[in-house]
Amino acid sequence: MKTILVADDDEDIRELLETELGLEGYNVILASTGSEALRKIKDETPDLLILDIKMPDMHGLEVLEALRKEDRKLSVIICSGYEKMRDDYTVWASRVAGYLTKPIDLNKLRAIIEKSLADKTA
Repeated sequence: MKTILVADDDEDIRELLETELGLEGYNVILASTGSEALRKIKDETPDLLILDIKMPDMHGLEVLEALRKEDRKLSVIICSGYEKMRDDYTVWASRVAGYLTKPIDLNKLRAIIEKSLADKTA
């Protein structure tokens, strides 16, 4: 069973993704801050991270930077309310698997998750 970490400060988003992805057969773990996400990545080694950009303690790009400094190859999908960040060089230089804006299109999210996890095992 693949494990997905959802890091978002919005409780409704976390609960929605936990329910929807759980129904798809994924083990879902949750984090409400960037620092909590980094701790859970070390402790639980998820297969994929769904990451919000704006969180109270750390910006999502700071989380990405910390992951890449540790040379973690973790697949990351950004889900953010900030459309303008989609074209930010820093986002794509961090090798993200996808970028979705909120409200989240669950079908698009599922497709990116499936592709990302398939690429990881290929």
